[in-house]
Amino acid sequence: MKKTLTINISGSVFHIEEDAYEALQKYMVILKNYFGKDDEGTEIFADIEARIAEIFTEKMDKKNQAVTLEWVEELIETLGTPENFTEEVGEEEPLAGQNQRKRKLYRDPEQTVIAGVCGGLAAYFDMDPVVIRLIVVLLVFLTSGAGLLVYIILWIIVPKAVSTAQRLEMKGEEVTVKNIEKFLKDEVDAVKESYKKIRKSRFFSKRKS
Repeated sequence: MKKTLTINISGSVFHIEEDAYEALQKYMVILKNYFGKDDEGTEIFADIEARIAEIFTEKMDKKNQAVTLEWVEELIETLGTPENFTEEVGEEEPLAGQNQRKRKLYRDPEQTVIAGVCGGLAAYFDMDPVVIRLIVVLLVFLTSGAGLLVYIILWIIVPKAVSTAQRLEMKGEEVTVKNIEKFLKDEVDAVKESYKKIRKSRFFSKRKS
């Protein structure tokens, strides 16, 4: 029987075999060095760490209570390393319809009016959220309120996309280190762009005056 250690990953406690621990530590050090110690790099690494905890938790059962080297190797292959997710010059974009992952249904917290159900359905079916909202409103009137009941049921049973991994799954994107990094950087850029627009607005100019 292999020697096991106890570690904490993103707030979750795991038992891990010694050789698996060494491989995992080496991998995480590589990622930490790659992303750096600034706020953006720390946030990206925290999301990756949370995803690692999710993957290990999913694998746990009555027979498998400790993280093995095989699990760590599968994890690294799934998430990728800086060597294999760095974009190559001249890399071709995949054709439409190729390598499309199946989307998962979540409530979208970024496209929400009431509960994010319509935003989640829009992401799942790759449609405009406004169109989905119009369809839902029409169904409520055409079905004498039955559509509203369906909406409430979806509100209850469909989870909200809270983590970066869930938001990537909602859009049908693979949850890899590269995609997590890109997603968070795009969010930061979007916030910066919104801030620039606010600063240029008449309202901001008046308040400043």
